Amino acid sequence: MYALIIAGGRGERLATSAPGPVPVKPLLEDATGRRLIDRVLDACADLPDCTRVVVAGEMPLPSDVARVREHPPLAGPAAGIAAGVAAIPADHTGDVLVLPADLAEPAAVVAALDRHGVVTAGGRLQPLLFRCDVTALRAACGTDLTDAPVMRVVKRLHLPEIGLPATAVADIDTRADAAAHGYGHGHGQD
Repeated sequence: MYALIIAGGRGERLATSAPGPVPVKPLLEDATGRRLIDRVLDACADLPDCTRVVVAGEMPLPSDVARVREHPPLAGPAAGIAAGVAAIPADHTGDVLVLPADLAEPAAVVAALDRHGVVTAGGRLQPLLFRCDVTALRAACGTDLTDAPVMRVVKRLHLPEIGLPATAVADIDTRADAAAHGYGHGHGQD
């Protein structure tokens, strides 16, 4: 299995809601120094035979994690998914798990995506939380996705919904979100 972790955004809502400079959102640290992206990487590392690919700009990552960049940079998460898919070897025929890098508690989401499907929470579709067959995902990413909505990709996959509580899919978008989940230490977020 491949896990594509989409981490290439600007994090503008976090930056504008903070009283001072903040690091790139996936690099926010909790009180122990654990980064937001580390939680997602660790949740995926527990999956058998999982290759992790982070779609982002330059950032320090473990040596067993690949990094690619969407083209052009900052072209949106749909373009990020396409860049991640392009990094998967052509002979891979298994599943792909897609997750954002800003999940507050990704382990529950990864556990729920033990089959093909897209997550819904509180009655809302969560288009960056899905698992599907790589062949279907390659076909869904077969057009230019620059600045396209992720829903363009998800709709082409025809995935069943996997319902989770809204608290399970909480993400870090603002200073208040970061503080509520213990992130931002040392960056004006304490």
